[in-house]
Amino acid sequence: MNRVGGVNGIFAPPTPTLQEETMNELVSLKSPISVNFEVTPVCDLACEFCFNAEMECKKLNHSPLKRVMSILNKLAEAEVFEVRLFGGEFFVYPYWREVLEYADKLDFFLSFVSNGTHVNAKVAQELVAHRIIGGAISLHGTKEIHENITQVDGSFNTAVNGMRACVENGIGISVLYTLTRANHLSIFDTCRWLKENGVGIDEINVGRLTPYGRAKSDWEQVKLSLHDYLSVFPQLERIRNELGILASFGDAFPLCLLSAKYHDYVIGCWQGTGFGHIDHLGNVRSCSIAKGSYGNILETPLTKIWIERLAHFRSLKWLPIKCQACDNFCGGGCSASCYDGGMYAPDEFIRQSKGGNHERQVCA
Repeated sequence: MNRVGGVNGIFAPPTPTLQEETMNELVSLKSPISVNFEVTPVCDLACEFCFNAEMECKKLNHSPLKRVMSILNKLAEAEVFEVRLFGGEFFVYPYWREVLEYADKLDFFLSFVSNGTHVNAKVAQELVAHRIIGGAISLHGTKEIHENITQVDGSFNTAVNGMRACVENGIGISVLYTLTRANHLSIFDTCRWLKENGVGIDEINVGRLTPYGRAKSDWEQVKLSLHDYLSVFPQLERIRNELGILASFGDAFPLCLLSAKYHDYVIGCWQGTGFGHIDHLGNVRSCSIAKGSYGNILETPLTKIWIERLAHFRSLKWLPIKCQACDNFCGGGCSASCYDGGMYAPDEFIRQSKGGNHERQVCA
């Protein structure tokens, strides 16, 4: 044996320590299985927490159709399976029908994320004609709460009508509900209203408020406490048990801070492995909320970006040591819940312990 561990000049890698062998890391795929494709940055609402609102969504320009189709071609070349048509608001894009038809011809599994304001029976029928069987519509509370958040009168009824149109045409709908101080205790009431009024949603997924876009400017005043988040889970349990609606926590959450009885309520996050986000310019992110770019698929193959430039994220070495080795393997919670100057950071409720790349408390 020589000093570098080789035999007869052949390098032998060092034997990993027990600690290294037990460290968690995320699997590496050649490309994401599913992406949110932000076809347009333009939106007709003005939600108080919108993570895109740094750009004033109503004043932006739509992407040229040629660019949208080029991005879809690149996603097909990378063998992405599912494309969620996303915005902004997808249905305000003037060429959304052409995009839908083209994406269907490329044989993607298609779904959509919408605020519901432009979804009616005719739109739903076009979605069905292009093999869409499910989608998501945002609803952030009962009528008064929802419209205080969107800052647009009538947006509650249009969202509900969009849900009805989809359900009546055989499209399963998941409600997306972003938690705020104003609505985090109203999840059950919102679902009860939908059920009592015959709106047959498949499920509701509640999501975390994050320090991006509009919420970033006054984060200390609007952010939710750990107690606020923990109060959500008994409501999800009631919704499941009393209303028969599948209710889940749609984002990642530190399981070490949550009662074990609710661990299965947390869907978690598969960003950087099976899920990614492509913006209207072709920029690649692992998360729809966090800003920045790992590269542009119109310039660099998605497979190269995905394999090479997210390697450090998937290593989880940016997490506290205790998270890297934890049996819960929740990925340290939500990496977009705490802005630390980069594209990801440990969860806002996790205190840093000495070791790894962090020796200070971040956001806790």
